[in-house]
Amino acid sequence: MIKLLTLLLSLLDRVFTEWGNAKLRTQGRQDAQEQLDANVAKAKAAMDADDPARLDRLRDRFDRAGR
Repeated sequence: MIKLLTLLLSLLDRVFTEWGNAKLRTQGRQDAQEQLDANVAKAKAAMDADDPARLDRLRDRFDRAGR
């Protein structure tokens, strides 16, 4: 009888441990996706910004690469 109870407790422990780990993995994925979305938004904002100095630097870099 004690072996059966021990087995049941160990199974419950495994189930709850796996459930907790699954929640942590899901939260980690959500956090990573939020960071990725924020980085994409920053990149889009940087592309939309009109920066003549940046354009000159890019042109110079392109010209030097063509030599």
